[in-house]
Amino acid sequence: MSTIVQEIDRGPLVEEFTIPATEGRAFEIKAGQVFRVHQLVGGQVGDCCFYNAHDYKEMFHVGQSWAINGILGTGTSKSFRHFYSKPPRENVMMTVVADTCQNHWGNMGGRCSTRLYELRDSLEAGTHRSCQENLTEALAPYGLTGDDVFDIFNIFMDVDLHPDGSFTIKPTTVGPDDYMDIRADMDVLAAVSACPADTSPTNDGKSAPLGIKIFES
Repeated sequence: MSTIVQEIDRGPLVEEFTIPATEGRAFEIKAGQVFRVHQLVGGQVGDCCFYNAHDYKEMFHVGQSWAINGILGTGTSKSFRHFYSKPPRENVMMTVVADTCQNHWGNMGGRCSTRLYELRDSLEAGTHRSCQENLTEALAPYGLTGDDVFDIFNIFMDVDLHPDGSFTIKPTTVGPDDYMDIRADMDVLAAVSACPADTSPTNDGKSAPLGIKIFES
């Protein structure tokens, strides 16, 4: 797929860190800053959730983001321009300014969990990490719990939707140089999990780290 052309100049790098494989991290982005989620070795999916940093009741909503971008011609389930908060607010929380992948799962909002591994893989609780667990742990210092983990943006995840309503998860197509740059249009609290899925095609049977960079406005 063609790369979305960067529409703004990134400022100086102000923070950079690695999310280890199978783990999650939370961080804050100030309005106007651009943050990058990028591959370090390639082939890794991330599960991301976003909140208004000053009011956690305002959070990213995958359904409205997919619907409004589609209605306005600014994107599809695979790649959209604006991240909207859930009704009744429906504010633009963030704007994509560069995307070398343009192949994400932007219309489902789910994530792997202890219960999913139990149902799909017959794994007992506590024997496999999950994105739900990773995000819950990452957000705990902010006073949020697992019940507050809402819709997820499945960055870099490759999924085919079929006419009968079913879907097929495929190994992600991202390589080691792929990334997405996102501008915060309000102060945002973000949490990202380097998806630990190794029993499904999601990460092609393995888990790898993800990189985060934050650029000044």
